[in-house]
Amino acid sequence: MATIYAIHVANDHKLSCVILEMERMGAPTIEVVDCGDHYMALEGSHRLAAAATLGITPELVIHKQQDLIDISKYDWFEACNWSATTYRAGEVAGELFSPYQVVPYTF
Repeated sequence: MATIYAIHVANDHKLSCVILEMERMGAPTIEVVDCGDHYMALEGSHRLAAAATLGITPELVIHKQQDLIDISKYDWFEACNWSATTYRAGEVAGELFSPYQVVPYTF
């Protein structure tokens, strides 16, 4: 079993749409950072929630903490909040993790 932290709580309306889509398409692919005892999702809060609801294990694209990643492709990226677009995955995971917002899922 693995614990994956989603960036935020899923919006109910969007979640219901994602569940319907996932019933047709199957397991989602989610980019995550390996943080040792858990994974931090870089994307896919709604897909993680839908997979958990449907009992489907997502396929993970796992980045090591030292991997360099381009964050400009993620929907949470805002250039005014970051001084660059390429960072070590572990640094990004640390910035995204907020104990008040993340949602843990176990698969």
